[in-house]
Amino acid sequence: MRRMRWAVGFLCAAVCFGLFGCGRKPADSGAGKVVLSVITPHNENIKYEFSRAFRAYAKEQYGWDVEFQWRDVGGGSSSILQYLRNVYSKADSCGIDVLFGGGEYTFQYLDAEGLLEPLEAGEDVWENIPAVFGGMEMYSPRKTWCGNVLSSFGFLYNKELLKRLNVAEPTSWEDLGRPEYFDLVIMADPTQSGSQAAANEMIVQTAPSWPQGWAKLLLILSNAKKFTDSSGTAARAPSLGECAVSVCIDFYGMMYASEAPEKLGYVSPKGQTAYTPDPIAVLKNPPNRKAAQAFAAFVLSPRGQGLWGLPAGHPDGPQRYRLNRTPIRKDFYQAYGTTGAVLAANPYEGGTEMKIDAKLREVRYGVLAELVYSAAIENASLLREAKQRILERQMDPALVAVLTRLPENIDTVEEIYAIAEQLKDRTAAERIRTDWTAYFRSQYQQILQ
Repeated sequence: MRRMRWAVGFLCAAVCFGLFGCGRKPADSGAGKVVLSVITPHNENIKYEFSRAFRAYAKEQYGWDVEFQWRDVGGGSSSILQYLRNVYSKADSCGIDVLFGGGEYTFQYLDAEGLLEPLEAGEDVWENIPAVFGGMEMYSPRKTWCGNVLSSFGFLYNKELLKRLNVAEPTSWEDLGRPEYFDLVIMADPTQSGSQAAANEMIVQTAPSWPQGWAKLLLILSNAKKFTDSSGTAARAPSLGECAVSVCIDFYGMMYASEAPEKLGYVSPKGQTAYTPDPIAVLKNPPNRKAAQAFAAFVLSPRGQGLWGLPAGHPDGPQRYRLNRTPIRKDFYQAYGTTGAVLAANPYEGGTEMKIDAKLREVRYGVLAELVYSAAIENASLLREAKQRILERQMDPALVAVLTRLPENIDTVEEIYAIAEQLKDRTAAERIRTDWTAYFRSQYQQILQ
């Protein structure tokens, strides 16, 4: 009976959504063709399921024949942010209706710059999505963007390869820094991948202090076989046999693991990863405001949440593709959590998430990406050689200390805030990068002497 009551409640919310907000009048566009332009880093499976479902919904509710224009500017969230900023610097409209996905940083920047419109979502949305979860904002205080799924981070691993190498399967971030994982890990460049940058911050914040967090991260970086230019490329590597482990967002990890469960495993370390929102927003002065708002509301509705979290073929789920994402609405888990159909673990169950220092994360985001770039991308070959020497010396603590020592201008939290301000100036940023690259080169050469 309890399950039935929740299911009925969820259905009621869906019906309210069908009325576009429980009492608000639906957009009156009349019958006819409606063009909806959406910019997104999401893959083709997601595009297919949401365009198919929204077309059916819009035809049923408004008599619209919706044509989707999926905009691709090349690259991920960083490229999208740069593109939108460039266009808006020259015009009042970017010619695109909706930004769909890409991590909360892009949305926060656009919100601060006044490039997003208030969302016209029903009250049931704000009642079922917490304003803050695990220290992270789930939607803008101005309600200009809202998370539609939750993202967490972890690692995908190749069970067969690890067994052949007689290496235990990883369960924590610390495992990826162990000596036996040398040359077995693939990661993305955090200056190119927002997902990798966010994962790096999770790793750092699991340690008691900033220097200890950096040491934990650098031990993992020093085990990297290579660095890719996107998190998607890194995530594919274990399934292709290119490495034993890749650091990735949960979406990629769960997708590949579900496709080959005998071969692959995925772990979001319990208590060692925070959930972050993957949002949706209506862009400033959209070409089709009514359709843009209706699509955003649909994605945030019970009907849209089912596409993310239910298996393909489920009456309330996707038609063809299993999307493997974690719905953000609490009532989704109340409605389906005991049915056995939900693909993701309930994030709102105690003990599954870490509480993150969101302010420090925001300030350190760019700083940490640049620091990792200088330490591990620019000095990749030297870092590898230095780690090999340390392994030859049985992880000599003195050499490990040299490897993981921070530059003097960034070894305290207070200095992180100062460096973050300096990085806003192009000339100062270039000097800092050059100095950091030289510093790490010197440290690694010291180990090799």
